[in-house]
Amino acid sequence: MTGISPIRHTTYRDLAPSVHWAQLHQRTPQFKWARRIYDFQFLYVIQGELQATLSGKSMLVPAGRLLLIPANVYHTIEVLTAPHVHLLGIHFDFFSDLRVKQGDLVVDESHPLMDCFCAMPYIDGAPLFPYGYSISLPPAVVSLMEATIHEMTEQKQGFEMVSKGLMLQMLTLLIRHQAETNRTLHPKYQESLLHLAHELKTSYRKKWTNVEMAAFINVHEDYMSKLFKDMLGMSPNKYLQSVRHQQAKRLLRETDDKIERISLEVGYDDFHYFSRIFKKWEGMSAQQYRRFSQFI
Repeated sequence: MTGISPIRHTTYRDLAPSVHWAQLHQRTPQFKWARRIYDFQFLYVIQGELQATLSGKSMLVPAGRLLLIPANVYHTIEVLTAPHVHLLGIHFDFFSDLRVKQGDLVVDESHPLMDCFCAMPYIDGAPLFPYGYSISLPPAVVSLMEATIHEMTEQKQGFEMVSKGLMLQMLTLLIRHQAETNRTLHPKYQESLLHLAHELKTSYRKKWTNVEMAAFINVHEDYMSKLFKDMLGMSPNKYLQSVRHQQAKRLLRETDDKIERISLEVGYDDFHYFSRIFKKWEGMSAQQYRRFSQFI
């Protein structure tokens, strides 16, 4: 019972996604999925770690990564982090081709409906997203996922159209991000760049300079920045901003700390600068985001 998704040869302009379910949720280590689904699912780990197995192939999905679970592929999801993981989940299709009720997205293996699995787009002979697709997610995509969950939760007039538009933006950013991260890089620098990215992610409070970052690669500052952007799709300073932004959002959701304190906690001494950067990344103020996060 492995299964493969049906395919549809198509073009970008023919993509017409619809959202079937979207939620911010928590799962404990006692919870386990073992199933197939009729549509596709994006599963983003906000906090914690998952073990995903798709058709017998296992992978770790730590915080900050997005996993695509395809239609008709048997999979198990195990929670590795106690007391729970925080997840953003969206069930969707690419062509508005769901043929089962939205409450019946999980396959009943005693009566599988083999003609009802949603199709994976093939563009120029290749799948839009490869099997076992899992990536570190750009902050803009996280924001779009949160906005989609908000629309599906509130279900105000026109929410289906808004959700469709958000999904199109999300898919476009993922396609572009995939193209950027697939660039080839000289293996001489790969390990050092990954080390630098890890240091930025774990020591985001530190006042990093380009000289310090270049020391990890042992090259000139300008060349370091170019190498980093070629590998991760953004400059090291922008990457550090994105890490700080995600940490700030987590603190806004999970604590009652004052926003001034949160700005210091994530590495910004200047609260007004933090406020400008936050709004630039998120499209809303930190205070607005805190109110918004209470609905998702």
